Amino acid sequence: MKQHKKQSWFRSWGVPVVIGVAIALALRTWVFSLSEVPSSSMYPTIPALNQSHPSYIFVNDLATELGQIHRGEVVVFHFPDNPKLLFVKRVIGLPGDTVQVTPRAVYINGKLLKESNPDIAKWNGTVVGTYHVPAGHYFMLGDNRPVSDDSRMWVHKYVARSAIVGEASLILYPFNKLGFISQSVSANG
Repeated sequence: MKQHKKQSWFRSWGVPVVIGVAIALALRTWVFSLSEVPSSSMYPTIPALNQSHPSYIFVNDLATELGQIHRGEVVVFHFPDNPKLLFVKRVIGLPGDTVQVTPRAVYINGKLLKESNPDIAKWNGTVVGTYHVPAGHYFMLGDNRPVSDDSRMWVHKYVARSAIVGEASLILYPFNKLGFISQSVSANG
């Protein structure tokens, strides 16, 4: 009789719990993830200030896995100089682009990149230059460019397509900043 009760309990509770955990792990592995942002390189788009005041974001892994990566999209990726670290930046240069960063503007293939998104810094800091994005790679800039550790500073300047984890879609914390992250360099979308 006790054996029958154990089997009945396992069927009614154990099997659904095991299936639920398996589904949750699959979703966490292939569909979405959560990430901590411990620096102000994307401020105010992502309102982290430093390691003592981080932000937490929802990362949509399917957005970049199934869709095309576009200019202006904010993505989480494995840092090219140390793939154990995850970074979050805005995609500026696409494969084959020539990106020129000046103190006050960015040019893509010789044309001014019109950045009207109010969260993107109007001054790019003192690290400027011209960058040729190789096939299968992307050039990244932080929105808070004067302090951002981005493609301009790295030894390996470009992020391989395979290193991109997903789109940084939603700010989860701080709670008073809960909301979607703009995926565009322009205010109009």
